[in-house]
Amino acid sequence: MQMKEVASINVFQRGNEVLNFLETNSADVVISDLQMPEMNGIQLTAKIHEKFPNIKVLILTIDDEPPKIRQAISAGASGYLLKDTDKTELEEAIKKLHQGLPYYSEKVLKIITTGEKDKSLIDKELAQLSAREIDVLKLIAQEYSTNEIADLLFVSVNTVESHRKSLMKKLDVKNVVGLIKFAMRHKLVE
Repeated sequence: MQMKEVASINVFQRGNEVLNFLETNSADVVISDLQMPEMNGIQLTAKIHEKFPNIKVLILTIDDEPPKIRQAISAGASGYLLKDTDKTELEEAIKKLHQGLPYYSEKVLKIITTGEKDKSLIDKELAQLSAREIDVLKLIAQEYSTNEIADLLFVSVNTVESHRKSLMKKLDVKNVVGLIKFAMRHKLVE
């Protein structure tokens, strides 16, 4: 089967817009991010898979968490790429999906088979933290209170709070649970 020239590319901000478009138009491949307003990419993938089983969905996202990747595949995604992919790999993925074959980048395959991110990605995430922030993060993940952390590190309670806020901002997490998940994912605690 030879791939047709791309007749048109339509860009939508919301999943419902995609579904409305597909009701009256044909498509071979839909490229979706996981992060969208109102309906995320996993929900969109599941709806496309249910309503339009011949349309292939390629997830193109920054989200490299193993559970998200598995959820997307379970929802019916035929391909999954991270946004750091180059143009050649994106074209290859679209061709494979158009041929009815799945396509997952090497990074994604490694993540879903081992459950771990590439070590260089982990090192990059940890590299943005100071040694003292890592100490505070480890103690938070071990369920020490702010006062206990301050005592253990010989610093003030305000200093511990400052480190906690800095960690949350740098790691883009909303609460202490997010910090603990990060610490566990990066094997900072057992």
